[in-house]
Amino acid sequence: MSTDPAHPGHSAHAAAPAPRAHLSSLAPDRVPADLSIALAAARAAARAVDALGDPQLFAVGSVIDKGVAGPATVADIASQVAATIILRTALGHAVRIVAEESLEEVDTLGGDSLLERVAAAVRAAGIECDVASARAALAASADTGGTGTFWAIDPLDGTKGYLRGGQFAIAIALVVDGQPVAGVLGLPRLSAVGNGTDAVSGGAGVLVAAVAGGGAIQTPIDRWEPARIVAHQWSKGDPLRLAGSVERGHSASESLESRAAALGVVEPVRVDSQAKYALVARGDADAYLRLSPTPEYRECIWDHAAGALVAIEAGCVVTDSRGVPMDFSTGRRLTQSQGVICAPPRLHVELVAALAPLVR
Repeated sequence: MSTDPAHPGHSAHAAAPAPRAHLSSLAPDRVPADLSIALAAARAAARAVDALGDPQLFAVGSVIDKGVAGPATVADIASQVAATIILRTALGHAVRIVAEESLEEVDTLGGDSLLERVAAAVRAAGIECDVASARAALAASADTGGTGTFWAIDPLDGTKGYLRGGQFAIAIALVVDGQPVAGVLGLPRLSAVGNGTDAVSGGAGVLVAAVAGGGAIQTPIDRWEPARIVAHQWSKGDPLRLAGSVERGHSASESLESRAAALGVVEPVRVDSQAKYALVARGDADAYLRLSPTPEYRECIWDHAAGALVAIEAGCVVTDSRGVPMDFSTGRRLTQSQGVICAPPRLHVELVAALAPLVR
């Protein structure tokens, strides 16, 4: 998807993309401009997170309690600031960005003392930053989304996993007219090659990326060496490797696994963050299921935009738990969606039917 220089942050083509070469065949200088920018933003964010070191050694005040929203850390904020600065530098200050962390919350929970640590981490990532520019980046990433063209950023999806040494994801997606058209998942702790249900063992880190109509790839986090990824085509009688949350409160794991067991023996693959989408996309899991924790709950846009596109381009169908396609044009939350079913087409049909009694 090419970026129109006359309209910073807006892509020139909002219609369905024409067929294009698969990303895995492209040299670095042929990568679509929007994806190249997203890759740069994800790498910068990952460097900022890495600069903060082991989160288990964080100083007092570096982990923030957001109540029912769960924890956030100095790393969440540094990641968002780094990614936002890269996007604004490349696309201009008019670029629309919908991101999770807010300046208002930072001021309430830490203010400039927290932003001093954020700015230091961003500088360690090779990006000029001080408290004022960190403030400006956070203020600039408070767009409400909706229609048109904007970027969705989850700077550190899976904060609890990050804190315990598990998986986390840096998710960046370009959304045009309600649909993601370019997306990157930065997975700094994911190994390049899975191993059955132990697919999430720690590794040197990868980027998983996709563009609409151009397929999905995986590449080392620090360079462009793309390899095509394709979802596994599950067949009846095979074990069903089901990706789900480590945190049981995030979804009704036991109920989902019980219903899915009607299709075969369930092998849970428990992993934090949008890494679940990546595991399904590259064949280390067969499906990702999620039910909304309450009837009123609606998913945040940044929790799914990048991962859903990666899975779709790897050969999956991604809908809500009712089988309804996701609509990313409804603001900061997916108000028309309930939960997630991500699986290759034949399995997706089976799972929609199996989960129907659980859907509220």
